[in-house]
Formats: sequence, structure tokens, C-alpha cells
Amino acid sequence: MALGILLACLVAQPATAWAGDTFHVEHLQVKPQGETMSVSAQVVLGKLSLLKEILDQGVTLRWVAEAEWREPAPFDFLPGVGVRSRVERVWRLHYYPLTNQYALLDDGQEPQLFIHWSDLLAPLSEVRDLRLPVPHGAPRGAVALRVYVDVDALPLPLRLRALLGHWKLESEWTSSAVLP
Repeated sequence: MALGILLACLVAQPATAWAGDTFHVEHLQVKPQGETMSVSAQVVLGKLSLLKEILDQGVTLRWVAEAEWREPAPFDFLPGVGVRSRVERVWRLHYYPLTNQYALLDDGQEPQLFIHWSDLLAPLSEVRDLRLPVPHGAPRGAVALRVYVDVDALPLPLRLRALLGHWKLESEWTSSAVLP
């Protein structure tokens, strides 16, 4: 019976809930700096009303930027194959209803507070100076970057909705050109 209700809910969802990426990485820039690569990019944000609604209900979101050093290989289209190095930066997004402020919390730093939702979107729409270590002696490779909301950190009812495919809270991987 529960399966029947679940299937009915899935069928009743509008087609727009399934369409398109929530986020998209553009203008990926990679600069070698010693034993690391400095990764920067612009992020096009989508489904902003959904994210705002979740925050306004008191749920903390984990915003993640993840970068990988990938070796060019015949099987580079397979996820995880040829990945030599990976790093992620995590921020927590929170809304404080008593002060009517949004907070962007980066581990180890003071929280940034924003009065308006639109002010919070500016730092989310760019990844700056994400340091990706390059393994010593690594062959030529490319840097790939994606951003996403950590679905596993959502409360169970929201996690179920996200996992059942109603929301796509991640970007596709965007890769740089092959670097020496």
C-alpha cells in the first residue's frame, strides 16, 4: 500500500520538477601554484525559491564545492576512474528568524551574515581559490569541479523527497582542458 502511495506521488509531480540542473559551473579557471592547483569558477544558481523555502523553515543546508584532478585515460568517462586527487570545501547555510538574517558559515572562519536573501547568493555564485593538491609525479590531467547541496545532511523527510528525484541539487562535473 505504501508503495502504491509513493508511486502515485511520483506520477503526480509536474515535469518541471525533473527538468534541468539546479546549478551549473561556468568559466572554470585553473592556475598552478606549486604543488597545488588554484580552482575558481562562476556558478549559475537555479531553484532558488526551493532553497530559500528550505532555509526559511529552519533547515541548515550544506553547500559543497568539490574538485578532482583526473588523468586523461581511455576510460575517463567512468566516474572515479583516473582520479588522483580530490578536495572539497563545505559551507553551511542557515537562516536566523529572530534577527531575520541568513548566515554563511565556513569551518574555521567567522560566519558571514546577510540581511537579504539576494546578498547571500553572491558568495554562492562563485568558487574562489579552492586549492587542489596535485600528486607528486602525476601525469598530465584535467581539473573537474562541481557544486551541490549535501542531500545526506537534510532532515529525513526532505532527504527522501530529494533522493526520490524530485530535486536535482547538484551540478554536472565541469572539466578544464588537459593540463601539463
